[in-house]
Amino acid sequence: MDLRARLKHLDEVDWDFASSRSQSAFSSLHWHPCRYPSQIPSVLIGALSDPGERVLDPFLGSGTTAVEAQRLDRLCTGVELNPVAVLMARAKTLGHDARYVRKSVERTIIGYRQSAARDDVPSSVQGNKWYTARTLTSLRRIRGYLSTLKGDGKLLAEAAFSAILLPTCRETRHWGYVCDNTAPKTNNERDVFELFEAALNDFVKAYEERDYFRNSSSRKPGALKDVEIIQGDSAVAIDPKKISPVQLIVTSPPYFGVADYIKAQRLSLEWMETDIEPLRQREIGARSKRHRLVAAEQYLSDCKQVFARCRDVLEDGRACAVVFGESTDRAPMRENFEKVLKSCNFKLHYKRSRRISSGRRLAPSLQEEHLLIFA
Repeated sequence: MDLRARLKHLDEVDWDFASSRSQSAFSSLHWHPCRYPSQIPSVLIGALSDPGERVLDPFLGSGTTAVEAQRLDRLCTGVELNPVAVLMARAKTLGHDARYVRKSVERTIIGYRQSAARDDVPSSVQGNKWYTARTLTSLRRIRGYLSTLKGDGKLLAEAAFSAILLPTCRETRHWGYVCDNTAPKTNNERDVFELFEAALNDFVKAYEERDYFRNSSSRKPGALKDVEIIQGDSAVAIDPKKISPVQLIVTSPPYFGVADYIKAQRLSLEWMETDIEPLRQREIGARSKRHRLVAAEQYLSDCKQVFARCRDVLEDGRACAVVFGESTDRAPMRENFEKVLKSCNFKLHYKRSRRISSGRRLAPSLQEEHLLIFA
């Protein structure tokens, strides 16, 4: 690959994407903090890899890179610590067309309407705190039906259930109040069943959009490529003995000290009966760790462990594209981050800054991100 020639084409890109739609249909299926716009991995994957090659994202999040890789006929491996994000990423990257997804969703909705099963609320759920009695009863009925499902139908239904937990919650203020486990101030109620069915149908629409793109491209698409999603810590999970060689890395590491990705999905993790604290302790750059004296050093050390692993599986001469963000309220990180990757035998070939749209900012201090491409 003539990497220099391909990088030159990137100079023509408006990385702010100010005049473009900010998200694909998959991006709005489930709330997740700090998603990066789908155009970023789409452009990078299209420019820096060829169909059939493998893309790796060591900080997969809710699966934006994987969705775009599959849409563009690339293989993809993604690693993510957060089980809620893993659930969503898997639900967004089924190796089937939209007709299959539609039939699966239709069967789920018909079966759910006929079911009267109710599960007990897990003891891990703060039911009376987060939901009104009526909402909790409705959620129990849906969860009871979920236990009867199998396969892709179960995966899509569990993802849809997780997606409605925040909008049906009593808390109507900023999501940060849920993240910090603060008591709600209102008794918000929504039509739970209507939201659940709408969430399922939104998956169908997203898959239809993906298929429309693939079928309308100038090159006839082949079979859908595999997506491998690994739940775990990238510093351990990215093992050359277990992961196939990759031809491109596209990722966006967590901002240092800005967001708590694990705690932000508190509602879903409670219903999944998953203990938050062990995951939070392993999370890189979490906001809850920002006041530790060694927080900055630990963040860089954690990044180094991950990217050293990435270097082991990336083919020589191929690109590692990183969207790196930092808050002006925290210690400057970008230059030290670049040094970390250089210590992992990466060389910086391309650097651009992009403005973050106001709709994506977690705080006013988050103004821009940096696109860094190494090889």
